[in-house]
Amino acid sequence: MSLSQPPYPHQPPPSPRALNPFAVTALVTALLCLAPLGLIFGIVALVQIPRRGQRGRGLAIAGVALSGTVLLLAGLAAAVVDFRVWTPPVQDAAGDVAKPGWTAFHSIEPGDCFTPRSGPAGRDAPQTPGADVRLLPCDTPHRAEAYAVFRLPERNSAPARDEVTVIARPQCAKLFLDYTADPTGSGHLQTYYFYPDERGWAAGQRDVLCWVARPGSALLDASVRLDAADLDPAQSVYLAALKPLNAEGVLRPAKSPQQDLDGAQAWAARMAEAQAESVQLLRGAELPGGAEQAKDRLVTELEAGIPFWRQAAEAPDATSFLGHLRSVNRHSGEQYTQRIRALLDLPAAPPVPGGATAAPVTRTALR
Repeated sequence: MSLSQPPYPHQPPPSPRALNPFAVTALVTALLCLAPLGLIFGIVALVQIPRRGQRGRGLAIAGVALSGTVLLLAGLAAAVVDFRVWTPPVQDAAGDVAKPGWTAFHSIEPGDCFTPRSGPAGRDAPQTPGADVRLLPCDTPHRAEAYAVFRLPERNSAPARDEVTVIARPQCAKLFLDYTADPTGSGHLQTYYFYPDERGWAAGQRDVLCWVARPGSALLDASVRLDAADLDPAQSVYLAALKPLNAEGVLRPAKSPQQDLDGAQAWAARMAEAQAESVQLLRGAELPGGAEQAKDRLVTELEAGIPFWRQAAEAPDATSFLGHLRSVNRHSGEQYTQRIRALLDLPAAPPVPGGATAAPVTRTALR
């Protein structure tokens, strides 16, 4: 007879250690880019886990590492990136900017005064305006004023810069004379334009935005716009007489006589005709009081300058051309112009350095 051994008593398997909830929370918050919370929860978990014999140390370490990396990168970015609060401008019922703010560049309209985020366009190396610009009331200091928009002809591929220049430069110059009845009243100005690059063209952008600014980094402190309807009869007839001269003056070649003598000569020939036309219109203009006498003196000076324009149009070289241009400048009649403007209550127009007219010169800026 055999005796069986009593069975071993049953031992239940050990229960699994509990998972620390802070370890899970640390990783989840880190993945949700809530780095400060992820770091805090991860540290709490690492303190509790050995004390309570819980699981989750790997999760807590991952949460701490990920949160720390995010915070480190954010700190580095803050040191090198210009963070600005992007708030839209506030406009009144008439559409004028009442409170400054940032807006998308493509939303700029004629009449808007603004400062590009990227700063002023370069004289020799045009800059892009950046993704946004700061719109400002026109009676506060600002870099630029938009004054016209026109559409480029449709085509399959984006036009090259030189192709756009041929179209946009004269068009923007002429449109400026439609925007203000007194193009010299704001002093020395340059007109610029933005146009779509290849990426913008592919996205369907076709508009050219014309804008005006002072040369260099000087700011505007008022709008350059002036409607002819706001002029009195004497102001209107005087500025209308000078329009042929200003209209051709804005088309002054972008290249110097040394770079393009033929272009400079052709412009000088057109300036001679435009100045002659303005002289005839001034002769027929009747101005009040002392302005009439100053006008006659101005006519005499401008008429004396016409032969030098014609000589410049036939100059054999750039040096000779510039010499004739200096002679034109000596007969600009600047003192009589200022006298007339003062008597007609027009703003004093500062003399233009090295130029025969105060008409703005157009330069390009890419977008």
